[in-house]
Amino acid sequence: MPVSAEPVRGKTPGAGPAEGEERSKDDTVLHSTTASGVSWITLNRPEAMNALTPEQRERIIALLADASADPAVRAVVLTGTGRGFCAGADLRDAPDRVRERLPGDVARTVRLGAQRLVAAVLDCEKPVIAAVNGTAAGIGAHLAFACDLVLAADTARFIEVFVRRGLVPDGGGAYLLPRLVGPQRAKELMFFGDALSAADAERLGLVNRTVEAGELEAVATAWAERLAAGPTRALALTKQLVNDALTGDRATAFAAEAAAQEINMTTRDATEGVASFTERRTPDFQGR
Repeated sequence: MPVSAEPVRGKTPGAGPAEGEERSKDDTVLHSTTASGVSWITLNRPEAMNALTPEQRERIIALLADASADPAVRAVVLTGTGRGFCAGADLRDAPDRVRERLPGDVARTVRLGAQRLVAAVLDCEKPVIAAVNGTAAGIGAHLAFACDLVLAADTARFIEVFVRRGLVPDGGGAYLLPRLVGPQRAKELMFFGDALSAADAERLGLVNRTVEAGELEAVATAWAERLAAGPTRALALTKQLVNDALTGDRATAFAAEAAAQEINMTTRDATEGVASFTERRTPDFQGR
């Protein structure tokens, strides 16, 4: 994917690309990549609070896969336009049922839909920041929680909306939340479905930092550019180790750590990092 000649600054993410910047053909998911290697993915259906359509979901999955494979991309930011980050799955335009639901249909839909989306974030080989500009509900909340770092505008809200509709949480919610806040807090959020303010989400550990709404883009840009200037492969391996830490035993975790160290020490950035330390200078990481 091409990279713009200059970093994008001073614009609302998703408001439109600067000159020389890549843009998605689908205006419901805006995409741009800055010269510093930050891929901005912006949901752009403000009239629907960015409720997610299947087409948008597939576009995001594809962009995250592209980010993993593209050495020019070194960090990703997910955000939205308007008052909503993502208000959940958009069910209003779902096609009419053409046949009776059969056993396995729902499980297949969840597996190939919401779960694939969340897995795409967790498996992305670049660090992913959620810049939560507004309401994040249902799969929208889980999309944010799957990200490596979560920034939230002080006006943002997080809602485990499923119980309000008589539904079981999907999109990995019952996997993500206990790991972030513990089982008791996760049950409280999921059983009651109350809206959680950005400040309370930060207090619980669901959000890294809450900022004033007008500062969200600037902080997300600063964090993303800092990550983009880092040792990209080391960050990818660190992300994998942390994501897997709570699913295996100590022996498995230690073996994975040793393997990650072995792989990382073959990178140019690792060599540069050691050399810069011994030479008492700032490292110049190239993401390789």
